[in-house]
Amino acid sequence: MNTRTDDAPVPPEAHAAQPPSAPPVDVARSPRPRRLRKIGAWAVLGGVVLAMGFWFVRHREPDDDLARWQGEWLLAVPAGDDGDPASARRKPVLIRIHGDRWIYVANGHEQRRYAITLRPDTHPKEIDLVQLTANDQPLMQQWPPPPQPVTLRGIYLLERNRATVATSIGREPRPTAFEASDGVTLWLLERQP
Repeated sequence: MNTRTDDAPVPPEAHAAQPPSAPPVDVARSPRPRRLRKIGAWAVLGGVVLAMGFWFVRHREPDDDLARWQGEWLLAVPAGDDGDPASARRKPVLIRIHGDRWIYVANGHEQRRYAITLRPDTHPKEIDLVQLTANDQPLMQQWPPPPQPVTLRGIYLLERNRATVATSIGREPRPTAFEASDGVTLWLLERQP
């Protein structure tokens, strides 16, 4: 016989009136955690794909500066003295860099050619452009003596699709800053697709 806390007997009919208990719920098999596991798996997969993409893009760029210079660049000359690329006016001059040659192209025709020498280990990085004749020999400056190759001495900053070059000509000292001044020309270049 069942007893209650007040010691009164419980009739057997009282047990029959109670609904049968529901089976226990298996939390591990419920749809919500399964969905969370799928979301987690997609998040991990997405992270792996992003990491691989970053690695691919970062390592596609050549390690040496001469290889990074290769291609065609549009020349923009600063409109003012501030050297800000946003204030630069575009010139219809294309710089084509192929191997160790720097070639000016205007209106579809090659204008001048230079041999490039880079010194990427200096700070700032240094560039020398020796002007070449039609037969790829250095163009010689005869005056003042002694004769020497016509050379643009400069510094450069090379970013992914932009470059800044400051040069001086002849016997002028190499620039030390990216500022246009007397005897220093500042070039802003944008890589062409």
